[in-house]
Amino acid sequence: MTPETEQQYKNQIATLQSEIEKLKNQQTKAIQREKYGLNWIDVPEEFDEKSKNSIPVLIEDKNKAIKNADGKPTHILIEGDNYHALTCLNYTHAGKIDVIYIDPPYNTGSDGFTYKDARFMTEFPNGKTVPKDDPLRHSTWLSFMEKRLRLAKNLLSDKGVIFISIDDNEQANLKLLCDKIFGEKNFVGTITWESTTQPINAGTAKFQLQQKVEYIFCYAKNKKKKQQFILNEIVKENKYPHVGKFGKCRFEIIEKSDAGSYKRETMKFQILGQYPRDGKRWQIGEITARDLERRGRLEIVDGIVKKAIYPEDELVESSFVPFWSHYSSDEVGTAQNGKDELNEIIGYASGFDTVKTVPLLSELFSHFPSKIIILDFFAGSGTTLHATMKLNAEDGGNRQCILVQQKENDANICETITYERNRRVMQGYTNAKGEEISGLGNSLKYYKTDFIGKNKPEKATDEDRISLAQKAGYLISLVENTLEEIETNDFYQIFSDAEENQFTAIYFNGDTEKFPDFVQSIQEKNKKTIVYIFTWGSPDIFENEFDDLSNITIKSIPQPILEIYKSLMKNEE
Repeated sequence: MTPETEQQYKNQIATLQSEIEKLKNQQTKAIQREKYGLNWIDVPEEFDEKSKNSIPVLIEDKNKAIKNADGKPTHILIEGDNYHALTCLNYTHAGKIDVIYIDPPYNTGSDGFTYKDARFMTEFPNGKTVPKDDPLRHSTWLSFMEKRLRLAKNLLSDKGVIFISIDDNEQANLKLLCDKIFGEKNFVGTITWESTTQPINAGTAKFQLQQKVEYIFCYAKNKKKKQQFILNEIVKENKYPHVGKFGKCRFEIIEKSDAGSYKRETMKFQILGQYPRDGKRWQIGEITARDLERRGRLEIVDGIVKKAIYPEDELVESSFVPFWSHYSSDEVGTAQNGKDELNEIIGYASGFDTVKTVPLLSELFSHFPSKIIILDFFAGSGTTLHATMKLNAEDGGNRQCILVQQKENDANICETITYERNRRVMQGYTNAKGEEISGLGNSLKYYKTDFIGKNKPEKATDEDRISLAQKAGYLISLVENTLEEIETNDFYQIFSDAEENQFTAIYFNGDTEKFPDFVQSIQEKNKKTIVYIFTWGSPDIFENEFDDLSNITIKSIPQPILEIYKSLMKNEE
């Protein structure tokens, strides 16, 4: 073969290889375009006229504040549509929430799930209930849930998790929706709860499955970083009847049958100079076996190799364990128990037919560290806050809870049920039997969603920015967790934490006439203070005003708030 011919072959091979790579790339792109997942018809959601072209904020209803100087957490209750509340929380709590629990509408066709369908606002200005035979029933529910779950995901910390209760009506759709939003790889698992002892489908049909359970999906923000599920204590039934090399222990045989389908040659190797007995194999892999052997946890007892388990091993191995995947009614009660408990507290029939129980939610939350932030944006009767406070009382924890609940009707569920239940739990009450129940203490702040300006964030005018600066105080107090408003006028607000160890000072007026008074007020407190200043540019120009003060951090408003809101809207497009 001449050198010229050889080069021609090489060139042809190179051309073919190039063509193969092109085909591979085309195939990969085609696969990427054809994504597996859930598709539905988007049903547009309408909101109140006041909120359509404006900017959401929070305002405090001070008449409903509950304050107890007991060193326990101050919890947050927000009255308003959870879509707008979640938007506000994306400014105040992005990346700060450790655990989310929600109990959304199950979309049974008879549970009163109401949707403000933009196509029918003339006929149904307050929203339209979604019946079971609605052709867009599932699409409507998915459109409703997707927007809220996307906002919720932003709130989770890197180690955060979300629990979502659901039943058979939407559990399959919810699983695929959550796979889409949180990522299939971040699915932690499904818990089943025996929510009733009376089967729901107890008809006379020849083939009728009896439904007694509901589901609780669990997703992590990032499964690799998620909080471990902590076991509160070592299982009390563990006993140590034997004596090993290091003291009292219990022994476990580490051999299994090696017959039939269980036969595995890779599980036959030498441990402590012995092989498994005839017809047996080890039930631990070689890497694990070598580690146990190195730590002296394998011993020969009566001629058999056994694993020795000591109390200190139990502590290490049991400190982090997964949830059990099923909760029985005997363990955490039923929905009827939850309803009865609610009616006992508020003293009248609440109208809630199914209510999650305090033991159920306490059990979920007890598997996490005792100082976390818990969010429930479908608060309903307020069980999540009740469970949080009860768990704190039992183990001395410092869990803070944020609830969101809309009015829903003229009776205002948020005020008459969610708030009232937890007010009584905090302050004490007389139950339906006439018994005096002591309060759990804790404090609470009650906020409402409100709207300012005449344009959406991406089209905000200077006038809108001025209005936002003037109304951003309660949002900012939540950002800094300084919830007590201790000074306010037409120019500035000052907030503190419960112990007045940290302050947040906000100068929201474009007129600097009262700025010297503002600085003096901060100086008199002489504590760590975060200072927010209304400015069209950088807040650095005000630094010289605070030269004589230490522990001062300066930030600007309102532009950072607008930037977060604009990014949320961009992500929805």
